Amino acid sequence: MNIASDINKLIIEKVASLERPDLFREPLVGFSSAKDKRYGELKEIIGDWHLNPDELLEDAKTVISYFVPFTKEVVEEPKKVVGGSSLWGEAYAIINSYFDEINSLIIEYLNNLGYSATSIQATHTYDPKDMQSMWSHRSAAVIAGMGKFGANRMVITEKGSAGRFCSVLTSAIIYKEMKPVEDRCLYSKNGSCGLCFKICPVHALEPNSFNKFACQYVCNTNQKQDKFGADTCGKCISVCPLAYIK
Repeated sequence: MNIASDINKLIIEKVASLERPDLFREPLVGFSSAKDKRYGELKEIIGDWHLNPDELLEDAKTVISYFVPFTKEVVEEPKKVVGGSSLWGEAYAIINSYFDEINSLIIEYLNNLGYSATSIQATHTYDPKDMQSMWSHRSAAVIAGMGKFGANRMVITEKGSAGRFCSVLTSAIIYKEMKPVEDRCLYSKNGSCGLCFKICPVHALEPNSFNKFACQYVCNTNQKQDKFGADTCGKCISVCPLAYIK
């Protein structure tokens, strides 16, 4: 039995069962130790409100991170339209609600093997009053070796940065030591690009700062017109040369 392989297959097949190849590509899956010191460091980087894995699951040993990448069509629309992208909003809303089903299946699989497990909701893990999030799916993905943060604060994986992350915690030991991850962001590597800074409609994103409230204001504004009720923008991701990697 290979638990990592089984979970990887389960996630891939579950996303495929949506039958939406127009929106989603094959997922990526990673695993990290719940005891990795970088989780503790997030309390310094993000804030002491960010929870450690064992604060969410007492006997946590592994954090399962997975990424559902968007298709090229979804990726390219936000930079072409004024306001929110309906295609991006559709992909965002569908996969966010579907994460519950995927997570339930992962948890059931692990429970049947005798392990405890719990999931973390896909989005809105923050208090809108202070924008303080209790968990960062993207940071967990970085710790799992799935990619590194780009200048637009998105994680650039081997399939790009446009898509959605989610996390499941378990008492099963699944993780393994990861190889160093390439920094793909052009701005981080040599100061070139910076397109994500220029396209932001409210200049929320700067080289060394990020105004979360301004960003959320734009997303909330777009939500009022989005037929799926998605509070999204996606422009800083869409314009990135590494948002979509084939």
